Formats: sequence, structure tokens, C-alpha cells
Amino acid sequence: MLTVEKPGFSAIQDLGRNGYQNQGIGESGAMDDLAARTANVLLGNPDNTAVIEITLGAAAFRIVKTQWFALTGADLSATVDDRPVPLCAPILLESGSLLRFGNAKRGCRAYLAVRGGFAVDPVLGSASTDASAGLGGVDGRWLRRGDTLAFRSEAVPARRIRWHTCWANPAFEDDEPLWLIPGPAWPELDTDAQRECLARTWTVGKDSDRMGLRLVQSLATARAPAPVLSTGVAFGSVQLPPDGRPIILAADRQTTGGYPIIGTVATVSHPRLAQCRPGDGLRFAVIDVAQAQTLWRARERRFRDWQEHMMRWWRD
Repeated sequence: MLTVEKPGFSAIQDLGRNGYQNQGIGESGAMDDLAARTANVLLGNPDNTAVIEITLGAAAFRIVKTQWFALTGADLSATVDDRPVPLCAPILLESGSLLRFGNAKRGCRAYLAVRGGFAVDPVLGSASTDASAGLGGVDGRWLRRGDTLAFRSEAVPARRIRWHTCWANPAFEDDEPLWLIPGPAWPELDTDAQRECLARTWTVGKDSDRMGLRLVQSLATARAPAPVLSTGVAFGSVQLPPDGRPIILAADRQTTGGYPIIGTVATVSHPRLAQCRPGDGLRFAVIDVAQAQTLWRARERRFRDWQEHMMRWWRD
């Protein structure tokens, strides 16, 4: 087990509470699901095993029982007993050691997995924390100082490991655009507004969080999209409210929204989106559904091949 000495902005997440949006229950789940999956696969866990999502650092955890861990996603200056912790590699943390997270050097969300997973009871099929609804995680809330998290596995495999992966570290280049699938309101924008949307480098606002990323600039358009009735939304839906400042919906989004949707960030770009910090710049590039599916399938084939290799490695 481990105890929380300094929580920062940390919570238990998995791959989300799927299948309940029609009842008004959001998905939640890890913002950077690729990084969360990678952390679990590094340890031979199923990729939907519960992990700790740490946002922007400033957290510390005391290891109570020795076990294998993996840390992926953002570089949050992690150390164990003042020694740097490698990203994207299995690490054996001994009982009594202190795992600290400092300032974010790259990205903003890191994922801490433990061999066997954290012992958290699922709610509606998921351990993910939805703090606004009080569901999942530890009492449906962010972690607090003094919380104790047990491990599902007590056994500590005797392994000598001297390798790492580059799957999620984070899994993007800083200048990589977000692939945008045009939405129902895209044709309603005039040509100049469409060009501006794709040519501009947008800035992530300070009021961004797990619900969504609000962009600083306003999209000037002579022909604003018509108001719409409330409609279903997805991770990556780009809404255009009346003030013209786009909002990119994220993991803790509402299940429906009433703003026009000018597009949706393709799933293959979600890791890049999830690691954007306030003040970071981002760009959009248009892609159609077939192209987005091709990119996603290619990535998933590579990931599944690597996952099968890792599962065999831990079993053998």
C-alpha cells in the first residue's frame, strides 16, 4: 500500500465509466488514456486497471509496501528519496521510500500504476473518480493527505529490468497539430473563419480543467452558427459559445451541450490534447473520419502487439 503525504491535484482513474451517458452519467476516466494504458502494460496489468492521475505535480506518496510501479505521461520532476525516477519503465519502490512530484517540465498529467493495480471498488463498472458527481475513486473525490491506497497484489515478482518504452513520454511532439473532424456547425462558419481556425495558434486558457479546455482567443466570424438544441457531446467536441472562445470538451464533460459544435478532436490526438497546460499553444488540422480511423487503427495495432509481448514477459 501507499499513503498520500501531499495530494496536489491527484485522483484515481481508469479508462472511464462507459455506457451511461444516456442516463446523464459522465464517463470521466484518464485524460491521457494512452499514458494510463502504457503504465499498466509496463507492469503486466490489464490496460483498464486503476491508476493515479497526477496533474501539474506538487504531490508526494509514501510507499508502505514494496512493489513494482510505472510512471508515464508528463515529466513532473519525479524523485524517489531525492533520486530521479525514470519515465516509462518498471521501477521497484521499496517500503518506506518517498515518491515526490515537483514542477511540470513537459506535459501536465502523469500516471502512476502499481503491479496488480490499486484496490479500489468500481462504481458502475469503473474506478474512475467523478468528483462533480461523487462517484468512484476514494469516496468520489480528489485524493487527500492521509489517504491510504492498498494494492491488489501482495506478491513482488523477482525481476531484473533494464529497459523502457517510448509509448507515452508524452506521446506527441510539441508542434504536432490536433486532428479535427469537422462537425455539424463547421459549414455554417464563413470561409474566413474556417481559415482563421486552422491557421491560428490557439492559447489554452487558465480556466481550463478536466471538463474542458477553454481557448483564450475569440473566433471572429461574420456568420455565427445558429443556436442548437442540447445534443450529445464527446471527448474532443469543440464547442463555439456566443463569445467566440472555443471550448474543447474533455474527460469530465457534461453528457450533453447546447453550443454549436464546429468539430471534434480525433481520438488519435487525445494524448496531445490531454497534456496541454494553461498557456500552451495548439493548432488544428482538418481530417475526415476515414483518415482518423486509419491513424487510430495503425496506432492500436502497434500498441496491442507491444502489449501482448509485455504480458508474455511478465507471465514467463
